[in-house]
Amino acid sequence: MELVFSNIDLWLADLGQLAYVVAPLVMMVVAILPLPAEAPALANGILFGPFVGSVITWAGALTGAWVSYEIAARWGRPIALRFTRDDIVARIDRGAERAGWWGLLVLRLVPVVAFTALNWGAGLTGVPRWRFLWTTAVGIAPGAVLFTSSGFGLRALWQRSPPLAGGLVLLLVAGGLIWALRKQKSSAT
Repeated sequence: MELVFSNIDLWLADLGQLAYVVAPLVMMVVAILPLPAEAPALANGILFGPFVGSVITWAGALTGAWVSYEIAARWGRPIALRFTRDDIVARIDRGAERAGWWGLLVLRLVPVVAFTALNWGAGLTGVPRWRFLWTTAVGIAPGAVLFTSSGFGLRALWQRSPPLAGGLVLLLVAGGLIWALRKQKSSAT
């Protein structure tokens, strides 16, 4: 694994300043598409360290969330109105309005709520742009720091104890696979 980290360091050195553009773009894509953001956040911690990596993770995710919101507000809402009865859309809008900023912030802080779905849903329901942006900025900060710092910690752990770090990685991968299989099984029924 040390070879992997030294190859990452070489790749980062070869990429130079462009790495500071590529990493946030990856986070943006992950925020727009329904892809898990944990792996790129961990990679940002490994590549850039806990502080700079967290800023890159946070800024990229926030920008991607904003892009999703704007696309949904601009083009998604008119499409939804063509295929859904007006009273249903109005009921969903009222629910989002009743939840207010507090409800949106709480949803951002709950890790099981799908990040991408919330981005698109806020645009579709007409959540005010400023409310969406500030609750997203505040709500994603803890996760960005946690996952990015975990990547930095994993690298540090590997340098101290490769068997322990390898075991932890295997445990995380196995846990992730079990979780994904259970989620897939529950959604199929």
